[in-house]
Amino acid sequence: MKKLLAGIFLVLVVLAWSHHKDILEAFTLFENYTHEMPFLGAVLLIFLKIVSSLLGLPGTPLTLLSGSLFGKIFGTLISLIGNILGASCAFLLARYLLRDYVIDNLVTKYPALRKYDGRLKNNAVATVITLRLIPLFPFNALNFLCGVTSISFKDYILGTSIGIIPGTFIFVYFGESLRMLHPLNVALAVLGVIGLSIFGNLYGNYYEKRK
Repeated sequence: MKKLLAGIFLVLVVLAWSHHKDILEAFTLFENYTHEMPFLGAVLLIFLKIVSSLLGLPGTPLTLLSGSLFGKIFGTLISLIGNILGASCAFLLARYLLRDYVIDNLVTKYPALRKYDGRLKNNAVATVITLRLIPLFPFNALNFLCGVTSISFKDYILGTSIGIIPGTFIFVYFGESLRMLHPLNVALAVLGVIGLSIFGNLYGNYYEKRK
């Protein structure tokens, strides 16, 4: 399975490189479209965020794009809405429609989730915030995994909404900085991404030892 995914990824990279001019033209068209109709552009980005969450696709490129097109304030707001809605849909699918599939596939892949189930029941919001801050589970996987735990939908959404704010803002700022091509802004954005990763690991280790 891993070899298959690696092969698919390699094919996608080759196709992207061979058609990079077409991709750049498509990006320019989308950028112009967004400038002319920003509301519809924002709705489209939110929709794509939801779809990427449900399909388990990386959402970082869309977050960077949000920052590039809408700036750090509106880009962050758009990305947060898309991420929260996508996380909500994935959670509900796992809880009511795909429960057996998630248990048979994802839970066995991430057995560490089992030791968090009690914490999700007794200290739900804080635990979800922690899991969103530390890189223990991928964002999309955690959406589905939480759906088969004892956590309530309300606590899950509240913890998710708070926990994803720092990372979302930093990657949106990174996208805006890449668009501006200002060396200082790019450097600050890179430091922010590195700092977030270090903080997540340190906080994760502290959290584990405390528990």
